[in-house]
Amino acid sequence: MSISSLICKRTYQADGEKREWEIDFPVLSAQDLAVYVTDLQGAESKITDNYTVDLEREVVVYPSINSGVSPLATGYKITLLRTTPHTQGITLTQQGTLDAKELEAGFDKLTLQIQELSEQLKRSIKYAVSSINTDVDAQTFLNELQATQTAALNSALASVEETKITLQQALTTEQTQRSQADLSLQQSLQMLTGTVAQQDAAQTVALSSEASSRSTADSALESALSAETTARLNGDAALQQAIEQLNFITFVVGLPSSGNSKYIYAVPQDETDLDDHPIVVLYLWDASEQTWNAVGAFSTNLDPATLLTKTEAANTYLTQTSAVNTYLPLAQKAVAGGVASLDSNGKLTSAQMPYATLSTIGGIKSSFDATMGTWTVITEDL
Repeated sequence: MSISSLICKRTYQADGEKREWEIDFPVLSAQDLAVYVTDLQGAESKITDNYTVDLEREVVVYPSINSGVSPLATGYKITLLRTTPHTQGITLTQQGTLDAKELEAGFDKLTLQIQELSEQLKRSIKYAVSSINTDVDAQTFLNELQATQTAALNSALASVEETKITLQQALTTEQTQRSQADLSLQQSLQMLTGTVAQQDAAQTVALSSEASSRSTADSALESALSAETTARLNGDAALQQAIEQLNFITFVVGLPSSGNSKYIYAVPQDETDLDDHPIVVLYLWDASEQTWNAVGAFSTNLDPATLLTKTEAANTYLTQTSAVNTYLPLAQKAVAGGVASLDSNGKLTSAQMPYATLSTIGGIKSSFDATMGTWTVITEDL
């Protein structure tokens, strides 16, 4: 069969009633399908019983009716994951028959394995090759990311604390102004003598002064509250930016004209390291500068074809390279109009030599009689 789907897993939401879950990706054997359940708290567990796999109907039944287990409640999730064994069961013999179906089945199995490895790789985080921390374990790497987030949080908290101090100072100033206004009013009241008109006039002046002081204090308080709101928004933005810095890796054939700054873009290269492992370079998109920045690289012992589809797939050439014309394609090896192959002694194999005839010397083609223990020279008179 041909493998046209890149899907190797599916996650479904439970509704408290459903028991059958569709398998909409290729699976070679029921034993190659793993089932996981995620509860309301996000805890994930692998299911080992109370389910059946029906490849003819292309469904997984969980929980099975005869198990006595109730259907998954609303909010639960079930994940179907293909886990093809990393084995190879094809045996090819020298000058034996090549079974096309058997070969295609082997290629299909390899493709499924590659897809499953790719799915796992997309859920992993790796250091760049040029990083000085290549010997650091994964926990330290995660700690460094957490330290970046913590620094951003501390910066946001410091900004909030600074705003709090500013607000406190504004409140203190407002209280002082109110006290001064009350004292001024009290003094004005004590100084009110004379006629009622004079007392009213003096009181009006005092009240006007108090109202002005209150208005000034209210304006100062409003400004302080506005500054505090702005600082909180800035702190939230800084926190969001720090959280968004926990990027995920996505593989691409080549860098697009622009990208998403939330992701790390991984681009496989044609060069390899000293162990002939492909090199992958990591890039981040700088939205403010509208440019790509290389942030590191790493090498992998996986074939580049497991990372993404390339025009020159693995094993197309005797030695893998992007320089197509540097090496002879394997398709030209030991075929008519192609290139002869040599045995372990650097000589032409018997199968590639012409028959010796009455009119030509040719090569020597022979066969071995295991019963008689003798060799017979084969000739053909053309």
